[in-house]
Amino acid sequence: IPYHQDFKFYLTTKLPNPHYAPETAVKVTLLNFTITQEGLEDQLLGITVAKERADLQELKDQLVVQNAKMAAQLKDIESTILKLLSESSGNILDDEGLINTLAQSKVTSNEIEVKAEEAAKTEVMIDSTREEYRPVAFHAALLFFCVADMGKVNDMYQYSMPWFVNLYIKSIEESDKADDIPTRLQLLADFFTYCLYENICRSLFEAHKLLYSFTVCIRLMQGQGKIDAEEWRFFLSGSSGSVDEVENPAPSWLTAQIWTPLCSLQRLPAFIGIAQSVGGDVQLWRDYFDAADPHSEKVPGQWGPKLNNFQSLCVLRCVRPDKVVQGMQDFVSINLGQRFIEPPPLHLP
Repeated sequence: IPYHQDFKFYLTTKLPNPHYAPETAVKVTLLNFTITQEGLEDQLLGITVAKERADLQELKDQLVVQNAKMAAQLKDIESTILKLLSESSGNILDDEGLINTLAQSKVTSNEIEVKAEEAAKTEVMIDSTREEYRPVAFHAALLFFCVADMGKVNDMYQYSMPWFVNLYIKSIEESDKADDIPTRLQLLADFFTYCLYENICRSLFEAHKLLYSFTVCIRLMQGQGKIDAEEWRFFLSGSSGSVDEVENPAPSWLTAQIWTPLCSLQRLPAFIGIAQSVGGDVQLWRDYFDAADPHSEKVPGQWGPKLNNFQSLCVLRCVRPDKVVQGMQDFVSINLGQRFIEPPPLHLP
């Protein structure tokens, strides 16, 4: 198809990280505008500071404008001097206009330099104060990607960035205030987390509400470094690859579906030796297996005090996978709060 050299053709897609074949990729320029964790965090930080410390944000904006003006002024001075030098003829020391301009330029550039130093100090102070608000921006950014990931569960679950940001601004305005910054940030984080939960639950099928709560809980704990990546991978996918199985001490009730994952689990640092320990406490493990509510029980033997909530959930996944959903409920209740496993009733008005 003949086309003019200045013709440009744009295609857009809402697909995150779309994949194109090499023959297409070499013919086009791809621009990816997908939001990143860091980009969203900075955006939410700006919103938080603008709402919480409007004076700081205003000062920051003024500094940006002032720095731009000073940079432009210095450039004008340099351009003027170069122009006068290029137009000067004869001995430049006899050119009174050039000498006066140079003297004035020196004074002006010195003044700009002093202002620039003051601006740099002020900017450092502003940035250090802004950074105090970063934890809540980081927290909110984690929550956005939990919401965005729900689209992988069902195509119907689509949430826009403006909607999310407006909900965040509303939470800043309506949450309880406090003079102490860490206390204020905690109040805001708690209020926004539940406010978002209430709004998201309105659009989720009943079967997916616990999944959303669990995802939020895990993502927030991952942000705090409380969830080991290998343990999380095991919880999602179970045993993978070849496993050096220990001899099964009780094949009558420890089936391959239980024993193989347990042997696989002990490859993780926190669970080294767990399969062997079953042989030493067979009756305790049998009681755990037969319990009506194993998700509420401690892991048998020495492992009970050693393992945290999530690690206990990994063991439950091996021994009693039928109780993992109840275990997830308990996990969310302990780490986020009981209200996050009790979806609020829908009020149409």
